[in-house]
Amino acid sequence: MDLTITANNTTLTDAIKKYAEKRLRILDRRFRDPVPVFLLIRKEQTRKEDERYIAEVTIRMKRGVIRGETRGDTPYTAIDNVSDTITRQISRYKTRYSTKSRKDAAGGLGLAVAEQLAQTAADDAMDENDVQTLAHGRLVRTKRHAMALESVEDAAEQMELLGHNFYVFRNKENGEINVVYQRHDDDYGLIVPQDPD
Repeated sequence: MDLTITANNTTLTDAIKKYAEKRLRILDRRFRDPVPVFLLIRKEQTRKEDERYIAEVTIRMKRGVIRGETRGDTPYTAIDNVSDTITRQISRYKTRYSTKSRKDAAGGLGLAVAEQLAQTAADDAMDENDVQTLAHGRLVRTKRHAMALESVEDAAEQMELLGHNFYVFRNKENGEINVVYQRHDDDYGLIVPQDPD
């Protein structure tokens, strides 16, 4: 495991780094090849004191992204929670792709993709400083991600692996940008943008 730890709005102490390395070492047993793991610890001002610290783990695989984000009252609690969450996400990932070819599902990223992910994380950190005030709130974060061609089914799988309720992707069938989303009845919906008449 190649662990990169960053912090936002909090101090990253050696004790927190050692604890995170120890707690996330369990991921080494889950992969055949070393994979880059990115841990972001951040602090937010919230009314709930037990949700002030957020630990976010991102692992980019050949067939998508594994991501987990949890909250806690201390960085240690958030790291504990995200470790459990990411372990479950990895199990879901392996189950989902175990029926696919081993060649496509095994291993991690090449160096170039790891560098691109590190740059994306740095860009995200910079974007968080560019807060914009809107009519009904604030725009506090801008995220960027590369959009490879994907089928609707693959996009829905990625959405589940990320734990989100929507996923923006470039449709493999027509090359257009689409959004797949989770409906309240646990089915899926697809948004296909059209030009106005």
